[in-house]
Amino acid sequence: MACSLLLLLAVVLAAWLAQRGPWLGLTLSPQAGEGLRVTAVDERGPLAGRVQPGDVLHGLQASGALISLRDHDHHLQPHAMATYEGYEAYLDHEDQVYAALREPSVTLLFHDQAPLQVVPMQGRPLSALPLSFWLLHLYGALACLIGLSVWVFRPRLWAARLLALSGVAMFVATWQHSFWEDRELALPGAMFHLLMRGNHLAMHLLLGAMMVLLVVYPQRLKHSGRIIACLVSGIVLVQLNETLQLFEFPLHTFYLPLLVYYLIGAALVVVQWRRASDRPGDRAALRWVYLSILLAMGVGTVVYILPLALDLPPVVGASTMVGLVITLYLGFAFGILRYRLFELERWWFVAWAWFLGGLTVVLVDLAVVTLFGLNHSHGLALAIIAVGWVYFPIRQWLWRHLAVSAEVSMERHLPGFVEALFTCSEDRVPALWLRQLREVFQPLAVEFTAQHVEQVQLADNGARLLVPVLGDEKGGISLRYAQGGRRLMGRRDAEIAQALYMTAQRIDMVRRARESGADQERQRIMRDLHDDVGGRLLTLIHQAPDGHYEGLARTTLGALRESIYTLDEQRRFHLDELLGAWQDDAWQRLIPVGATLECQWPDDGDDICLSPRHYVNLRRVLDEALTNALKHGVPSRLHFRAAVDDHGLRMSLTNELPVDDAPRWRDGLPGRGLSNIRTRVQELGGELYLYCQITRPQRFCLEVCLQRSDLA
Repeated sequence: MACSLLLLLAVVLAAWLAQRGPWLGLTLSPQAGEGLRVTAVDERGPLAGRVQPGDVLHGLQASGALISLRDHDHHLQPHAMATYEGYEAYLDHEDQVYAALREPSVTLLFHDQAPLQVVPMQGRPLSALPLSFWLLHLYGALACLIGLSVWVFRPRLWAARLLALSGVAMFVATWQHSFWEDRELALPGAMFHLLMRGNHLAMHLLLGAMMVLLVVYPQRLKHSGRIIACLVSGIVLVQLNETLQLFEFPLHTFYLPLLVYYLIGAALVVVQWRRASDRPGDRAALRWVYLSILLAMGVGTVVYILPLALDLPPVVGASTMVGLVITLYLGFAFGILRYRLFELERWWFVAWAWFLGGLTVVLVDLAVVTLFGLNHSHGLALAIIAVGWVYFPIRQWLWRHLAVSAEVSMERHLPGFVEALFTCSEDRVPALWLRQLREVFQPLAVEFTAQHVEQVQLADNGARLLVPVLGDEKGGISLRYAQGGRRLMGRRDAEIAQALYMTAQRIDMVRRARESGADQERQRIMRDLHDDVGGRLLTLIHQAPDGHYEGLARTTLGALRESIYTLDEQRRFHLDELLGAWQDDAWQRLIPVGATLECQWPDDGDDICLSPRHYVNLRRVLDEALTNALKHGVPSRLHFRAAVDDHGLRMSLTNELPVDDAPRWRDGLPGRGLSNIRTRVQELGGELYLYCQITRPQRFCLEVCLQRSDLA
């Protein structure tokens, strides 16, 4: 509030000084080679009714001296001149014009019109000051307040000090700029030069502070002391050179150093960005700030500084150029609001909103009382109504669009999460919990901590959200910055995460109870099958009347044991065990028909473990494949291959085909057996391939492929 009061007093002083001096009440536009065209005449001025819009003023005459205005651009700034000689010549001409206007009377020379003698008014009304005058002070005050507000809350942080210094320099530069921006025709040469020097010093201080800020924030660069010393030395040398006018730079004496500032700033941004490659939080926080720096400096360079340096007319005016610079400070404010820049919290924006709300009421009240002549009570009531209907809706709109909403649509996430958690296996619970946290909060980074987390809690002032792990694992999960780094974690996020965790815990307990009941039921069925049905089959084997019935009983007992295996989730089988058992049974089926089996599988089959479900399904697949080969192929020689690599397991069975059946096999032989094989393979997450080899004789191949991850 004290800084705002000082700024307000400085603006009042500038307005009072800007009202001093001679005034004709004319709005003029330069016409190259012709003079100054009148575009408007103020009714309160001394030329009201005597000069009309469209008249062209080409000269002044006072005390017998004739001053030409044919090539005079009163909107031009002296430092737009590329050389010191041009700079001094422009100031001399300005001084002559101002001295003529200070005479008791001056003669105005118009095209196609008789000379007109006039007595300039020594002062002008406050309302006659142009809009650009107030815009410059608004831009400067915003930059200064943003910088000072950061420094007020973080007074010991060097980055905050540098930002505040640049903001103060911005206000000083615009304060001086406003005097020549709003001049009607001219300023005293000595005063103009003093304003130019002060403006240049402030601008170089602003840009220098911004360069040093990029050196030390977010982390100090290597050899930062040397870099800062070089920057400060360069600024001092440039200012000494301008003051003493010792050396003229090529291209442009005044604007070439500003081009160098942009190149240095861009280089520092690139270096800081690359150094933050392993710190995604810093990158997210600085993305908008760096963008605003490059955008403000880059656009200003292209549309204003570069054209003047190349002796071309600028694309925009000086006040617009200053407006582009203010986007740099708005970028910092945006970074503070959304990314906790300078380690400031969201209450920084709340404090700003509170302060600006009160200030708006006061200013509107003063404006209403001054402009409409109402008493203070009526003016205050009207001000409150205006602020309530205008300022607060605008503030809420800005808050919604600039501050990322922390609201999470739980109705979109919860149903799918509950269903997935209830139906997944226990080993997939931690991964499912982690995926759900990513979907809900969209954190910039996820880290696992060794510290045990019992309940959800905020850490680092909202930079992290600590969440317990789900399942039997120890430790915790750290979520950094919500919604891709666009905002901090808040109390609402902690409440949502805690509710999710409690819900997940209850669902996990229900799932475990269901699995425990199912496991107990499986154990009971296994005991009944083993003790009752298994015992009866053993009795049948011992009492079989002949070998045929004994073989059938043994086969049935083997199938029963395999069915029991599928119920035992803890048991594991080796691949060699499966292939060996299948080979023994296959030989018993092939010997009676006079067929042979050529088998080949890897020596490291013991390293591949299969669950009971995999064991039984693969065994059934191989049995059915052998049955199809004996039934539909030529049962002379069969080839079996099994291979294991990094991708998974491949098994194939190849048999010769009768000549008449070859076309039918090419179409996949759609039958019940192959349909069952395909179903079993798909249940394991694998793929089934059926193809015919064009050889003599033709061969049919059935191949099963399983990924390695599906075998564990």
